[in-house]
Amino acid sequence: MKKIYTADSAAMAWHIRNVLEQHDIYAEVKNEKLASIAGETPITETMPEVWVKPLFAKRAEQIVQEVLNSDDSPEGEDWICMTCGEENTASFDICWNCQDPAN
Repeated sequence: MKKIYTADSAAMAWHIRNVLEQHDIYAEVKNEKLASIAGETPITETMPEVWVKPLFAKRAEQIVQEVLNSDDSPEGEDWICMTCGEENTASFDICWNCQDPAN
């Protein structure tokens, strides 16, 4: 197995693992439960890591970079509901306040 990613949190390590498995790359998360010994052990040795088989390492690293470089911000601009006047973020297709569709 080869380490391809070191995460800041167990949640991020599991997210990366899940994305890799969606691409049919088996991955393991290691060190996910070592946060409690950080300080007694160097923190870099207690951070969660994602490991894959060496055969898939190059592709897995590319996928990780795509995930880290992706822009998850919604496209478009915030909008104001014509029915109730409430401001909504661009990611909302309906008004959060009155449930009328975006204009």
